Amino acid sequence: MSAFAVDPIFTQLQAIAFAGLLAFAVAVQFAFSPKRRAIMGGMKFAMASAVVAAPGLAGVTFVRGAYRLGYLEEGRGFWEANLRSIVWMSGAIFAGQMAVRFLPPMSWLSRDLGNAGRAVWSERLGRWLGRTR
Repeated sequence: MSAFAVDPIFTQLQAIAFAGLLAFAVAVQFAFSPKRRAIMGGMKFAMASAVVAAPGLAGVTFVRGAYRLGYLEEGRGFWEANLRSIVWMSGAIFAGQMAVRFLPPMSWLSRDLGNAGRAVWSERLGRWLGRTR
């Protein structure tokens, strides 16, 4: 007997979807954030982007997909399985984001990414408002 209401069913497609979406998210960040990348360095920026994007993507692909399949296998209807899996997904995303924000070394990477974004935006706003540094 499982401690959970239903046993999640993980598939290889979920792992492939997670890896593909994470690679796409990091590539987009890498391509369209040259100033942040210059401040942090390329490798650290890519790692920080992956760490920040991972909880949301894992919640959507792994957790929601696994529990949706588990509920469907249990005999629940399509709408009920989707709605129940949203609760698991939300909890997993929340827990993942708390881990990324507060547990080292992930918190260090997310803090550095936030500081780089803050530096870019303060420079940008200063330029727009006519302030020189």
